[in-house]
Amino acid sequence: MNDSIQVVECSIETLDRTLYASREVGDLVDTGDFILSTALHHAFGFVSGKYINFGNKPSYVEETSEIFKSFYITPAKPESISEYMRKILRVQRPAGGPEPLRYLGGHSTSQWNARPHQYAVKNWKAAELPRDMKGKNLPKFGKERVLDQQNLLTSYILPYEIEASSLAAKIPRYIRLGKKRSKARVSTRIIEGIVNEGEFLTNHPFGIYDYDGIPLGDLISIRMRPVPLIIQGRYKGKFIRIPLDGKKDDVVLPYKLEFLKAKR
Repeated sequence: MNDSIQVVECSIETLDRTLYASREVGDLVDTGDFILSTALHHAFGFVSGKYINFGNKPSYVEETSEIFKSFYITPAKPESISEYMRKILRVQRPAGGPEPLRYLGGHSTSQWNARPHQYAVKNWKAAELPRDMKGKNLPKFGKERVLDQQNLLTSYILPYEIEASSLAAKIPRYIRLGKKRSKARVSTRIIEGIVNEGEFLTNHPFGIYDYDGIPLGDLISIRMRPVPLIIQGRYKGKFIRIPLDGKKDDVVLPYKLEFLKAKR
């Protein structure tokens, strides 16, 4: 027997260049393709972080201790340029027509310089570093690869103990994301999903610590900080199927996902 579940679809449009450090290679700070649940819990206003975090230690488990059983927020997955044009610009690409506008979305790389405002700056040797600089990675210049404006990403909220309409009403129209608090716009809609049971293949990312099912195969994961993601996996058990409007395949996710379940 199939049960129904109302799911909140969140469409996130980046309005600024959005930076977060998913990896650091040499002098490059690289922003990945996905926005993690850790960020979306804060951006959507469901939890509040510490204003000052001594020691730079995350407290996601403690911050979500009262809500993680009530609903689950998936990471946000990037959409195609065609989907951006259809959802945001309300433009349909004609069959056999030209390629979509190539300048929309994607990443861009730029140089940054954080040298202090001094007339001359000494180029210290490693052995001569002042005491307050030893053992610290404090780059003065480098490159940033960021998410550009006009990217569209999709996240889903799976309600367990709270109504979908109540969750959707709490999400602000505009949010801030990334290290530089870049602006993004959010639109929501409620979709009637279906809970099935059997073998299934997931096709939307979720946190590697958020599900205790053992994959049967077809596993694709990606390393992200602070939480790695499962991009695809074949499992057996209960799952949620979210039907879309015919333009895309149905979204398939495990049931029941809980934020940082393995860490509690």
